[in-house]
Amino acid sequence: MLQMLKQTCCFLFFLVLLVCVPAINNPIHGQGIQNMKYAEDSLAAILKSINEEDDDSLKYILNDSFYHTLLNALMLPGADNYMFESLKTLIKISSDDNKFRIFHWNLPTHDGEKKYFGFLKLLKAETPTVFPLRDYSDSITSPETAILDYNHWFGALYYTSISCTTILGKKYYTLLGWAGNNATITQKVIEILSFDEHDIPQFGLPVFPNYETGTMKRIIFRYAASTSMSLKYEEQIISSEKKWNPRKRDYEYKTKSAVIIVFDRLVPLEPQLEGQFQFYITDGDIFDAFKSVNGSWNFIRGIISKNKH
Repeated sequence: MLQMLKQTCCFLFFLVLLVCVPAINNPIHGQGIQNMKYAEDSLAAILKSINEEDDDSLKYILNDSFYHTLLNALMLPGADNYMFESLKTLIKISSDDNKFRIFHWNLPTHDGEKKYFGFLKLLKAETPTVFPLRDYSDSITSPETAILDYNHWFGALYYTSISCTTILGKKYYTLLGWAGNNATITQKVIEILSFDEHDIPQFGLPVFPNYETGTMKRIIFRYAASTSMSLKYEEQIISSEKKWNPRKRDYEYKTKSAVIIVFDRLVPLEPQLEGQFQFYITDGDIFDAFKSVNGSWNFIRGIISKNKH
């Protein structure tokens, strides 16, 4: 009886939502949304309801409305560069060559699980072209080595995009992201995005030749949710040479810097806990890195970090 009552409440709530939220008759042509400001206000109202809602099932109903309203809005003129400034939990990231823009967010539940949602929009397209990103991370058997499409996405929130080119001239984009998993394990990811000859997005590319098995299509760092890990793209010292100067009667240090992906090294709390990622933490001030070499990411074990993270 209680379950039936809950389902009835959900249905009635959804009917009310349909009245309150602009209708989406045809998302492909952006009908039902009058302009970008109207769309932003509608989305902000839905987000407020999501944040105030305690019931997970109702959150998902509201999230579905947010999803379709945003898709509707992304078809409007002016959507490519619109900032959606009032939507703090909607993460936006663009490539530096204006190839694409990603709009994405996550929906946390009471048990600590996080589900990711998003859209990838091609910029400068003749007609609005938007690809829905469907989080498939729970069902990917070997996510580090899988080539994925937008319907089978390893969900994450990206904060850095790096334009790259393979040695054969193929353009790709390296995305750094946060991918909170559950109440005990957090993840960060180095994702590789590329496009085929029809501009269809693909996730994953073997550009890490000397990291572990050399077959990785993306790098996933897993660690205890109670700790934090740094993953950044920045200028760092990658080597240091110490040489004795007899005239000064002192050592001189010569350093070499490069713009690299630098990250904390992760280790288990105890050796016997290896592979149990809920017990992984950062190893003090020890950092590793990836440096772009001949179109791939070359792994560098142990760097001198000039910026403490």
